[in-house]
Amino acid sequence: MGSILPISLIFAATLLPYGAARADWRADAGFPQLQTELGAALPTGTGISVMMSEANAAALNQPALFAPQGTTGTTPYVGTGVLTGKTITPHSAPSAASGHAAAVANYFCGTTQSVSPGVTELHTWLAEDFATVLYLQNPPPVFAGSVQNHSWVGSFADEAINIEVLRRLDFIIGRDGITISTPMNNGGAMAKLLANAYHGISAGMRSGSHPQTHSNLDGLGRMKPDIVVNEGVTSYAGPAVASVATLLLDAIRPGFPDADDPRVVKAIILSGASKQNLLGWKRNSSSRPYDEAYGAGELNVLNAHHILAAGRQTASDSALRTTRGWDRGTSSTSTPQRYFFTLPASHWGGTAAATITWHRELSSDFTTSTLANLNLRLVNASGFVVGSTVTESISAIDNVEHLFLRNLPPGEYALEVSANTAGVSFGIAWEVQPGMGPQLALQRTGSQNALTLSQLDPLKTYTVESCTDLSGWQPATTIRTADTAPATTAIWQESVSTGAKFYRLSWVP
Repeated sequence: MGSILPISLIFAATLLPYGAARADWRADAGFPQLQTELGAALPTGTGISVMMSEANAAALNQPALFAPQGTTGTTPYVGTGVLTGKTITPHSAPSAASGHAAAVANYFCGTTQSVSPGVTELHTWLAEDFATVLYLQNPPPVFAGSVQNHSWVGSFADEAINIEVLRRLDFIIGRDGITISTPMNNGGAMAKLLANAYHGISAGMRSGSHPQTHSNLDGLGRMKPDIVVNEGVTSYAGPAVASVATLLLDAIRPGFPDADDPRVVKAIILSGASKQNLLGWKRNSSSRPYDEAYGAGELNVLNAHHILAAGRQTASDSALRTTRGWDRGTSSTSTPQRYFFTLPASHWGGTAAATITWHRELSSDFTTSTLANLNLRLVNASGFVVGSTVTESISAIDNVEHLFLRNLPPGEYALEVSANTAGVSFGIAWEVQPGMGPQLALQRTGSQNALTLSQLDPLKTYTVESCTDLSGWQPATTIRTADTAPATTAIWQESVSTGAKFYRLSWVP
């Protein structure tokens, strides 16, 4: 394996004062609604062990500084303040308290910024130590923690080592069944470690102030980030994602044991991602699963928990599934895995989202990597017979496929998972939230008819048609909410003479 070279680490966030005032990401993530909905049954991360690694915040030639609270060695100690009630186990050198690490830990499992304050077991590593141990030990060790967060970016001087570290990270995710959050850098180009990994969940910011250059190592151009959070720095977006994963695992164990798989957890989190505050969200093509800047959308724990609570729903060619659910499936090359569901008459899908994710295969010496090609489609259906494709996600390079639509009309549908390789384990999750479809309201004032359109898809063109006899409909105008400043509402006025005038809205769903 050769000697290891020094690792160069850069914070994925500017150090902030520990008590600095900032917006609470949990409000936009639907956490208050989930608290109200579940009450005393709210999962808090109880019983879930977690781990974090931190870059060295110390000045040159000074003792290491990476711990959320001071430690004299590797002896477990009891947390205080927002980490009260937690046993913190340091796995690296002695360290004074790092403000950055303390804030990250609070977002991960603390009492004032996380959604998993019930965690009682927190393991901490110096980033250099974590990356070095991951690289040097054969086989890679089993690190304590069912959920990990790594709020740092950096690289080794040797590119081959960077690739192997990424592959070893993916390996432990698959072998140990852990969920890992890998925050992006704050702006600029992608750092080599660790968000380039396939199996982790890469986190960015809702502002878009993270790299938008996508993966730049071990498979170029894969879409990054996977998800965004309403935070000012990615160092805090990462543990927010990890905290949601921890809350979900608390509900999964023992309530939904089949969901205890990083592929399923990732699919649930990504399908639950909200576009409510990202009206300009769009996929550029069927080969690009995400929005180029915002990934699958904004982290939303309320949606994610609803999907989980809907329960496992396996693929079937003869039984309907509900409009929310998840599965841990296995690919087939002969027949797509299908999940049929129905939207009854007058029951529109206000939003519809679905995600599949799977893992790459790695050789035992980490020199080769193979990725199966799975595709995800939403198709029309009738009586369990599939028809035309409504939309599809068919990337040839990503290990995730994601679909999102607004205003899905009533009807019968199926989600299809197809593959070029049989026997590949995948996680799938979906959610169709109810809606009423696009609406049109008319108000007449003198000789002016004012049309107010609402619940529009911000990225579609609509045609207003008019007539005086309910039969001779003619186009009156077209309306497209601008892509650069998208909206779901529009107003149009027309001067009319006396007499009846009727309007209707026409569009391609």
